[in-house]
Amino acid sequence: MNIAVSVSGFEMPVATVHIQKFADILEPETELICPNCGKKPSYKGGYDCECGSHFGHWSQLKRVVKGSGEEIVKQRLANDGQVTARAYVMNMEEFAKYVDATACEYGVVVKDENSAKNLRKLLIATKNLDKVILIRYNDTFEERVAVLTTSLSERIILKELIPLNLADIRETMKVNLKEIAPQDLAEAEQFIKMLPPAKEELLNVDDYRTRGVSKEKVSPKVLQLEAVLVKAKAKEKALA
Repeated sequence: MNIAVSVSGFEMPVATVHIQKFADILEPETELICPNCGKKPSYKGGYDCECGSHFGHWSQLKRVVKGSGEEIVKQRLANDGQVTARAYVMNMEEFAKYVDATACEYGVVVKDENSAKNLRKLLIATKNLDKVILIRYNDTFEERVAVLTTSLSERIILKELIPLNLADIRETMKVNLKEIAPQDLAEAEQFIKMLPPAKEELLNVDDYRTRGVSKEKVSPKVLQLEAVLVKAKAKEKALA
């Protein structure tokens, strides 16, 4: 991809970059076999095995690892209801050694004062103390590892990571922006002035995905973490 900027009607190249998904989740090579005899059935509107067994759906078969024959069983790790997650801390310098490929992102909302206070302390640590807050918990069948952080628009999010032992890593690049010389900063300021300002319409698209989509334009509901604390203090003052 060529990144360019339009300056006085002329297109000025900025950078040529190669965009790729830098990590995928490794998937084991598996096969479905007959649970009765261990042979691979053939499919003809259902699954028929040499031993005479018939199965109407693949879920009735046994899934094993190719070669070893080890059965893959989905063990339930968490029941329905409230899940307890464990929080851990790691120095940013140490965390930078690892690949933090994102599997998914989730929004975080709290309503009570104590949760708001503690969550704010954790986020301050990530911004001002060079700490990474890791959250680990069990989903129904899978273990999850996530980073508590904020998005560019300062939304509080849990960024679920692809586990290191399940990550298929491709070539990536890193940059160190901790030590910036005054000249570097001045050059960046001059360079950025050439870019046209981005407006709201830039964040919308007009392709096949929008066809038939009816959506009223509403302002997204945003709950400020500090607002929870202010509301709690006002309530305490009223009861005093």
